[in-house]
Amino acid sequence: MARSAVVIDPEYLKHDPGEFHPERPERLKVLLDLAAELGSKSFQLLPPRAALREEIESCHTADYIELVRATSKTNRYALDGDTVTCRDSFGVGLLAVGGFLRLLDAIAAGEARNGFALVRPPGHHALRDRAMGFCLFNTVAIGAHHVRRHYGAERVLIMDWDVHHGNGTQDAFYQDRSVLYLSTHQYPYYPGSGAAEEVGEGGGAGYTVNVPLPAGCGDEEYLRVFSEIVVPTAEKFAPDWILVSAGFDPHRRDPLGGMNVTESGFGAMAAMLIALAEKHAGGKIAFLLEGGYDLAALKNSVVSVLERMKGESMADGLGSHGGEAIEPLIRRVLRIQEQYW
Repeated sequence: MARSAVVIDPEYLKHDPGEFHPERPERLKVLLDLAAELGSKSFQLLPPRAALREEIESCHTADYIELVRATSKTNRYALDGDTVTCRDSFGVGLLAVGGFLRLLDAIAAGEARNGFALVRPPGHHALRDRAMGFCLFNTVAIGAHHVRRHYGAERVLIMDWDVHHGNGTQDAFYQDRSVLYLSTHQYPYYPGSGAAEEVGEGGGAGYTVNVPLPAGCGDEEYLRVFSEIVVPTAEKFAPDWILVSAGFDPHRRDPLGGMNVTESGFGAMAAMLIALAEKHAGGKIAFLLEGGYDLAALKNSVVSVLERMKGESMADGLGSHGGEAIEPLIRRVLRIQEQYW
């Protein structure tokens, strides 16, 4: 059986939004150190490639792409209050998208059983013509277009467990029934979207499922949501690809979030999605790094997911029990979605 694949590269360190910015190069530095520790019998390291202009244009306007390219001429450029570029950021952004597409190609070819693209900057807030929330290009959305266009995918599941709602990804597929966007996120919180009533429009009605969690939720609440909403809905959708916007800012140590998820919780969520991929998608699942700003929490959480990717069963003692406080929320989300699923 093919090994799991990891995409990571020192080039991702070159995107530097400035001193004291949370989305700092050190996020990838700790993961580069991790890559050196990975067992070669379990993982293969894939070199990234730069995305082509036409690949980026599957999700972004030509004018917006040109705007980001033009920032290469200045040491610092603020695309918005949170999203700052340097001279290397455009090139690194292309490499982040291309690294994920390289991973998807390897999985499609059977060269990798599954994979994790450890890239930056993140992408799930990026809109068609606008940067937001540290994000330049919407890598996971471009990835969904890629597997549909090149590999005939008809049902793509995007699971987003970042602490912030992926408004850019939701917007990209809000009227599209071929992509099921499922999001667990802290609410109300940045960027303000992601209410349970946001379910999609037109032909895409019901293919957006938002679970707006209150601050303070931890492993029990997340696993309950996965057991009662995420997995049952995904089972009915029967995806032929699963893409995961894996943000680790719901971790209890993260400075930008207010959640209490642990490394074991992330591993358990990953295991449930991997099982779904094995059942419906021939194992085709690709994880993509989004947020996560405490370096120790980020590294340890990535390790937990990688262990599940290579098939290790972790004795974490976690189950879907507990989390009674969010029962009303779960019932409300299911009630909203019942006409679709």
